Amino acid sequence: MSAELFAVVAAIVRRHTAGGRTIPLLSRYDPKERRGSPPMPFLFQRKIGTKHEVVSDTTVVNMLKRHCGQLAEQHLGFLATSFTPHDFCRLLATELVNSGLPIHIGAALLGHLNLQTTRGYVAVFNEDVVRHYQGFLDRRRQDRPTDEYRPATEPEWSGFEEHFDLRKVELGGCARPYGSPCQHEHSCLRCPMLNISPKMLPRLDEIENDLLSRRGRAEQEGWRGEIEGIDLTLTFLRPKARRESETRPHRAGRTWHAGHLKTWPTASLRG
Repeated sequence: MSAELFAVVAAIVRRHTAGGRTIPLLSRYDPKERRGSPPMPFLFQRKIGTKHEVVSDTTVVNMLKRHCGQLAEQHLGFLATSFTPHDFCRLLATELVNSGLPIHIGAALLGHLNLQTTRGYVAVFNEDVVRHYQGFLDRRRQDRPTDEYRPATEPEWSGFEEHFDLRKVELGGCARPYGSPCQHEHSCLRCPMLNISPKMLPRLDEIENDLLSRRGRAEQEGWRGEIEGIDLTLTFLRPKARRESETRPHRAGRTWHAGHLKTWPTASLRG
């Protein structure tokens, strides 16, 4: 805890334990779980008459509304502002991540099992992303040899441009990183790095029909090696086509789910 937060918690404890008292053990009813908790020394409790009770969420919200009304006298931005206790958890998460704390550390502090939960808490703005990324680059550059940050030579720049030209293929583009060779011997349909262009989706139909035709000929001729190669390509083609169809449902005329599966040879579904 920060010094400020520690001082606040200590003040609450002192108030509950004034005169040598102990903090009363109370049970809090959870409306979501629909059950009460075991008796615990809740810090946020109050005494009404002779009875102690845990401060409810509604009471806290009303307190916050009252304080916002008081602040609005000096700061008009609070005039139409309202808070819930959970908002402060989101504010904390946003402040932590925007201040450079890795999001998985923030998830651990907040008790989240899934990083996506923490990501939903965080309000990251474009200027924050740019600022922190630039800071990351500056820190990395301080740790690397200075001679790596010289101007690129003409052959190096030409090779860099050529890399992106070579990533242009018939069906779209290759996403392999700069400086890495093609690992699938230019068999793009079998490569997970292939990004299919939307305008080339009809071409997938043509390729599948051609493969099925070649497979039929291979079966007639008994070319078992050819059949195995075609089946392998079809096995990679099918999920690519299905994925593209599902991500672009507005495109009419796609029949990968029904028509193509009916004509798909049983042998090609293996593996």
